[in-house]
Amino acid sequence: SGSAYTWSENAHEFRLTPWENDPVSDASGEAFYLRDEERGHFWSPTPLPCRGTTPYVTRHGFGYSVFEHTERGIRSELWVYVALDAAIKFAVLKVQNVSSRLRRLSATGYVAWVLGDLRPKSSMHVITEIDPNSGALFARNPYNTEFSDRTAFFDVDDTTRTVTGNRTEFLGRNGSLRRPAAMMRTRLSGKVGVALDPCAAIQVSFDLAAGQEREIVFRLGAGRDADDAGNLVDRFRGSTAAREALNGVWQHWAHTLGAISVETPDPAFNVMANGWLLYQALACRLWARSASYQSGGAFGFRDQLQDVMAIIHARPHLVRDHLLLCAARQFPEGDVQHWWHPPAGRGVRTHCS
Repeated sequence: SGSAYTWSENAHEFRLTPWENDPVSDASGEAFYLRDEERGHFWSPTPLPCRGTTPYVTRHGFGYSVFEHTERGIRSELWVYVALDAAIKFAVLKVQNVSSRLRRLSATGYVAWVLGDLRPKSSMHVITEIDPNSGALFARNPYNTEFSDRTAFFDVDDTTRTVTGNRTEFLGRNGSLRRPAAMMRTRLSGKVGVALDPCAAIQVSFDLAAGQEREIVFRLGAGRDADDAGNLVDRFRGSTAAREALNGVWQHWAHTLGAISVETPDPAFNVMANGWLLYQALACRLWARSASYQSGGAFGFRDQLQDVMAIIHARPHLVRDHLLLCAARQFPEGDVQHWWHPPAGRGVRTHCS
């Protein structure tokens, strides 16, 4: 339905955007919009939050998802993926005019900041600003005890954009992401700072001649501090950097999942065994420690030791690393730490066998 939520380092303690444990409404704190600037009609390139009038196609691959849609002569593809070697998430929006006339359009990206575990707890502490060097939207939560220096950012390649860090302004009074007030205005206010209901929204306007295509690259990420965030913004600017990051994702998963090939009389079993099960064990269980019904973020001593057995042939060095990590959580008495939160290792000792 859309891009769900984003976290950095710990899927529970340092969520960049809200995690919603509601599979029915499927709410999200991230959204993208396309708008016809002449008619005022707007829609999302994903099924949620603002569904268009025609069907969508959603494709999931190893390490990426693609959302395809065509609305009133405007075809769009939204590619979502995360770089292998940096805390940065790409949302590459490809827009093509398949109508027979010039079209005036805008693309808007929006994220609601959390920078903690729950938005109601952290929103009053989040500070937003426009980085004077890069022009990216920065956000910090100095009250987060373990991530106080971390600097989140939201950015887009196009320099002719308008922005806001005010969620209340973007949604409007009693507004929602299905029909935000910002989509009724020609531009965003540019308001950022303290004591706001914090968000990051960026709007880019552009014209497309008949048959013309445009690529807009939105980037969401987090640096260790403001300098590191600025370096990440500079390093990954441009369509070339985005494509290289996607190629790296493809190569990594092809190599990892190609280590073993299973062939049985059941094609469905082959599809699961030759990719998706191993992908799930590594991406969801070992790295994210987050899923649809639980977004814990912590390492469980027993759980992840079981999980790494699945990758012993595909990524043996990761198994070794995890064995050493777990060995460091043992006590002299012989019991182990039941679960712990990175980066500080805060957790519980239960004396469970």
